[in-house]
Amino acid sequence: MRRILRAASIIMTGMFSWFVTLQLNDVDAALWIAAYGIAAVISCCGAVTSLARRVTVPARVMAIIYGLWGLALLRQTRGQWWDGEIEREVGGLFVSAIWMVILSLFLPSMSRSD
Repeated sequence: MRRILRAASIIMTGMFSWFVTLQLNDVDAALWIAAYGIAAVISCCGAVTSLARRVTVPARVMAIIYGLWGLALLRQTRGQWWDGEIEREVGGLFVSAIWMVILSLFLPSMSRSD
């Protein structure tokens, strides 16, 4: 389980880092770079066993923030999930929220198993 979580954390770190680069030409780039950058840092720390316990609480906090933010924006969607900017933003927030929930559930057991 530990290896799977580490591998997934590395993959998600790369994905969130990629999300950061996609935001560079956005009007509100700073907000989205911060959001995905935080997710990338938490994911990266999740891949390092000695840091896993330290990012459990931040992962839980960010799961709530990403989830509520995504729900708030969901009301603005028009169902254009591949063409609409707001839809992509909602999708990214929900991916972030779900990943933070996964980390917050499994990181504590990973850090204890060493």
